[in-house]
Amino acid sequence: MYLEEYQAGTYERQTDYSAFIPSHINKQWEWRTPEINVLLEQANLELGRLGSYSELVPNIDLYIRMHLKVEANKSNRIEGTQTTIEEELMPIRDLDPEKRDDAREVQNYIRALQHGVDRIIRDDFPLSSRLIREIHNELMQGVRGEHKTPGEYRTSQNWIGGSMPSNASYVPPSHLHIPELITDMEKFIHNDEIYVPLLIRIAMIHYQFESIHPFLDGNGRAGRIMIPLFLLDSGLLKKPCFYISDYFEIHRTEYYDALNRVRLNQDMIGWIIFFLKASVATAKSARVKFGNAVMLVDEYNRLVPQISGSTENVQAIFDAFYDNPIQNANVLSESNSISKQTVSRILAAMHEKGILEEITGYSRNRVYTMRKYLDVFRI
Repeated sequence: MYLEEYQAGTYERQTDYSAFIPSHINKQWEWRTPEINVLLEQANLELGRLGSYSELVPNIDLYIRMHLKVEANKSNRIEGTQTTIEEELMPIRDLDPEKRDDAREVQNYIRALQHGVDRIIRDDFPLSSRLIREIHNELMQGVRGEHKTPGEYRTSQNWIGGSMPSNASYVPPSHLHIPELITDMEKFIHNDEIYVPLLIRIAMIHYQFESIHPFLDGNGRAGRIMIPLFLLDSGLLKKPCFYISDYFEIHRTEYYDALNRVRLNQDMIGWIIFFLKASVATAKSARVKFGNAVMLVDEYNRLVPQISGSTENVQAIFDAFYDNPIQNANVLSESNSISKQTVSRILAAMHEKGILEEITGYSRNRVYTMRKYLDVFRI
């Protein structure tokens, strides 16, 4: 079947609204649009370069964790959170109360994505309906929406926009259709008897998941987490180093419009072209960020011997900032089993050399940021 002839689905009339039922996607798909061939080639080339680079760089897992935190910030900003990456890296107790809910949602996103990565890499567990529900359960713990059946597909109607289904901008299928639609999507993820390139598959899977909207809340975040997990599960990447939400957040209107045009105008080609362009840009950007991180860390490592104290303690403090570039002496002391006096002395020396910036202006309980390192991933 050709993607140019894709039929997005049908509408099912309810009492005072119509719910959209997306068509099944577990089929052999082809296309006549040459632009897809060129973009697919570019995207695979850039992903290959990123994958090779990620397997060669020392300490890449450290940089990936930082990359993941920025992904969490961007994905949640698409959903309307207002906290900055700096605020999300600080302990929640140190934030203004009105920002704590947003920060918790971001931290849950990090945990949910890491849970999925661990299940696939450590447990050899496939991307599946069960894993999607596990991820959703992690996303919704202790945050807004925690009472909307975390980890369970909905058993009632939901909608997007408006105050009720009758004035909503989009009404997904009735919950009665969810088991069948999720089963079809899951089969498409793992179907070895069809010949659909992996990036085309995940583009269609992301659209399909967002159209099914199987949870009462958190569908956008869960759907974006599925993208890097699919690349890991399929073997296209060996490391979890591809996070596309930055591109989606920058092009938020185009992102939503491309998804909506599939449902409204049968334009699956347009959505896939957008997704492939996003994939090319994301893979290039990630490789540049990792390269810049390596160069900056090499520069800082040359400064380690110039800071008084045992090399082991100094290096531990540097490594802590590479994992989370906003820290204070109390946390560093506790997490590294180094006396607070020693930690404070190391922090002062790093500050004097311009490695760290102090961001509170206080004389006590100071908080430091390794801003140049943070900017590598944020920009």
